[in-house]
Amino acid sequence: MRKKRSRNRYRAIFTPPFKIGAPSMVFGENLLENAYLLADMVDHVEIVLFYTPALHNFPSPGEVKALRKLGADEAVTFSVHLPAFLEIASRNRKKREKSVQMVIDLINFMDELNPTYHILHIPVTPPTLTSVPGRYLTIEHRDKFIDWTRRATESLERIQNRIDQKNEILVENINYSPVFLESFWNSGLCGLCLDMGHLMLGRESVSGVTRQFMTVIREIHLHGVKGHEEHLSLAVLPETRVSKWVKLLVDATYRGVINLEVFSAECLETSVSMLIELLQVEQRCREDVHGQTAFFSST
Repeated sequence: MRKKRSRNRYRAIFTPPFKIGAPSMVFGENLLENAYLLADMVDHVEIVLFYTPALHNFPSPGEVKALRKLGADEAVTFSVHLPAFLEIASRNRKKREKSVQMVIDLINFMDELNPTYHILHIPVTPPTLTSVPGRYLTIEHRDKFIDWTRRATESLERIQNRIDQKNEILVENINYSPVFLESFWNSGLCGLCLDMGHLMLGRESVSGVTRQFMTVIREIHLHGVKGHEEHLSLAVLPETRVSKWVKLLVDATYRGVINLEVFSAECLETSVSMLIELLQVEQRCREDVHGQTAFFSST
């Protein structure tokens, strides 16, 4: 029998100015079970897809229908994180073409879910799911990106020509600065999924980069980082630091998704609690200044 969790605390108090989400791998690997449980805790679920030649977790048509019904019943939206090991800018033509085709097939297959966004990694070095010290690339490494940018642009154009235009692709900054993605959204090929944790790992200014690219940021991945360990609870970060980011987003009237990219129930609960508490503090500060609720909607 499906375990039912208590309705999330913040919905009974206020509606935050942006969607708060979580990945579909918090309560084990069962996609539907995760989605049902997360619907009681957050407003948005990022469906995390993975693929290897021997194993994948792609949902069945019936599971996609069940997810869509859940979204309608619980007012939950979805994004789809495409497999991290796709390489649409690979130097290897066969690998590149296979990756492009899989992106097209998955976006078209998930169309019935009507996801808000599709998140895509475009590796410039061999894909990895863990951070590697010293492998973060900045503007000093621009020479590595010349041919990569050309190949990625060609692949994104091919993808865009084969999918419904209502399907919006967001490219995520992984082990490199988001500046290398700028030509893609300037060409209308994608928006930005900003991973703040990756910025921290690369010792970039989270506030500075967020301000720089605010107009194209549609989804944010937010998680704790300690040393080279990531996807931890927000509670491992100084509260003053996270508070600064919250204020920045509220000031900018950000209306996208904050995806708390953690992979355990405990990390999610502590992260949601911290984020909500900081939003409430920001709300009270604005009420003191303006004498009114400046950005929350009462429920």
